[in-house]
Amino acid sequence: MSRLVAINPGLTGLSYELGTRWVTIGRSDKNAFQIVEPSVSSQHCEVLLRGNELVVRDLRSTNGTFIEDKTITEAVLQPGQTLRLGEVELRLEITAPDPDAPAPATAPVPVKKPEAAGGTQKQYRVLFVDDSMAFLEMITDLFGARENITWEILTATSPDKALAILQQKLIDLVVLDIGMPLLDGIQLLGLIHQRYPNIKKVVLTGESDDRHRAACLANGAELFLLKPGDDDGWRLIFNLLTSLLRWEDSDDFVSTLSENGLYNVIQLECVGGNSSLLEVRNRQTAGEIYIEGGAIVHASAGKLVGEKAFHQLLSLTDGEFRLVPFRAPPARTVQRQWELLLAATRAQDEENYSADDDGTILITKKRPPAQPPPSAPPVPTPEAKEPPTKPIPDEPLKPEVAPSTSGMNIITLEEMVKADTTLIYKPDSEGHPPAGPKK
Repeated sequence: MSRLVAINPGLTGLSYELGTRWVTIGRSDKNAFQIVEPSVSSQHCEVLLRGNELVVRDLRSTNGTFIEDKTITEAVLQPGQTLRLGEVELRLEITAPDPDAPAPATAPVPVKKPEAAGGTQKQYRVLFVDDSMAFLEMITDLFGARENITWEILTATSPDKALAILQQKLIDLVVLDIGMPLLDGIQLLGLIHQRYPNIKKVVLTGESDDRHRAACLANGAELFLLKPGDDDGWRLIFNLLTSLLRWEDSDDFVSTLSENGLYNVIQLECVGGNSSLLEVRNRQTAGEIYIEGGAIVHASAGKLVGEKAFHQLLSLTDGEFRLVPFRAPPARTVQRQWELLLAATRAQDEENYSADDDGTILITKKRPPAQPPPSAPPVPTPEAKEPPTKPIPDEPLKPEVAPSTSGMNIITLEEMVKADTTLIYKPDSEGHPPAGPKK
């Protein structure tokens, strides 16, 4: 067994058992080995056990990483030597393994999936650039083991290694962090965009602010995403990157509306608490969706604004959209939470939607087109001596109802039941149904 042990008086008993994978050390709870001490950076360094020695890589820490009081960027720690992170001292301890202990579990090796019958899927090359070996190892294992993977994953821990790979191989997508040594991620992004304008680029980072976001979008990034903290977030990231790989560029608009791309981008922007502006268009419609601090605050599409415009834009099945830096909306026309808006949009994919002026939404499941009404009986001529006899109805005939001026057809109660129709009232600003009958 091998482990790192803290030797500071105030941290007695703090240790971490090492395995065969990269381990991040830092103050944040996202690290495998968390050390809550002010002099330790949020993500300070990472280590890898290699035989009886430890490879140590500094991750741009504020107070530095030291081996035997010598500042290091990347070096090897021997048993008995002292590793210092800021003011915290650690020591590598190696003990003989227990012969009766079970063998350590190894990470599963991704299995190449059999090709689907009827043709082969296009394979894409995706380059991940991050100075953390632990992150790149995790991404390779996490994404490489997915059943629907159509990627060849390449990794680089520095800008120079990334540029070398780009010179040697054709890359479809580059996913990079903004925190990089020597040449930061924003500078690298601009350089890649200048040299390889046709390669799609995504920033995936744990550090986010509006200034970095605007700079990345201005330097050629199609998307600016935050590293998620759970499996659901990583699954969403994987689906979005897969969609991005299949998108075609056109007229400077970076993304097509197919593959649920717009829906996924909105969800990621809201979950991340971001502020952004989505421009959406096709041949008939052009509109905008404003997201501020993770909330959808305004939408416009032609003459429509608010929720109607939002649903109109997300219902488009063809067209394009792009993510641009945020600017203040001309109005605030959306109050509902983004989760409810997206859920309503999903529901409308399989249902017809129409709204009356009284605030009632009529949702009716799709039905086959109605048969044309039977032709009217012939009108008797003046020469006829007597009109043809008609059966006496059991009840008076109901007069025909004119169509509603709001565009929603009026149907009987029996027809509503047969059509599996649901009436839903639009909530007021506090989320409650409107009180009282319509005047």
